[in-house]
Amino acid sequence: MAQATPQPPPLGPAPSLVVLAPTSAFLFGFTSGLVSSSKLAAKQFLAENAHRLPTTVQGWYFYQKTKNYRVLWAGIKGGLRTGGRLALWTGAFLTLEETVDSGLRSAVQLVHPTASDDALRTKAVAGGVAGVGMAGTASWWYRLSRHTVARRLALGLALGGVAGGAVDLRDWLRSKLPEKQA
Repeated sequence: MAQATPQPPPLGPAPSLVVLAPTSAFLFGFTSGLVSSSKLAAKQFLAENAHRLPTTVQGWYFYQKTKNYRVLWAGIKGGLRTGGRLALWTGAFLTLEETVDSGLRSAVQLVHPTASDDALRTKAVAGGVAGVGMAGTASWWYRLSRHTVARRLALGLALGGVAGGAVDLRDWLRSKLPEKQA
């Protein structure tokens, strides 16, 4: 009789979207900032030193060595700055969306105490509110013009609603799937 191999215990609950998405956003932003800042630093180094290019082999060695260090340092700084900024905005959006969603669910439960979970599809509204909130905050933070603010608010409402609606659609489709047999 064959013995079943013991399964390792589960590692715990899966990380929530509020943790996973900003981490992914940081990695994406770090990579993007690293590449763009490195390219800019390389061009800037060439522009600053074009009038005194080295003439010896040893001079070229130290020129390239210095350039590589400066490009690497500028790339790391730019990557951290871009990644941090993107992670901060992503985390703020998701936190605001979760806060609005839990508030909406509580309000619906107060008005309709017998409402089922299927009736509580509020992510689309919460996403729209969070999108408008983040667009307004970004418009204030970056001091955008009135015309640009109006477009950003409309875009935040639309994209936040679409993002929340996609979560609602996913949850609705999951509720329609048959239960898995063990």
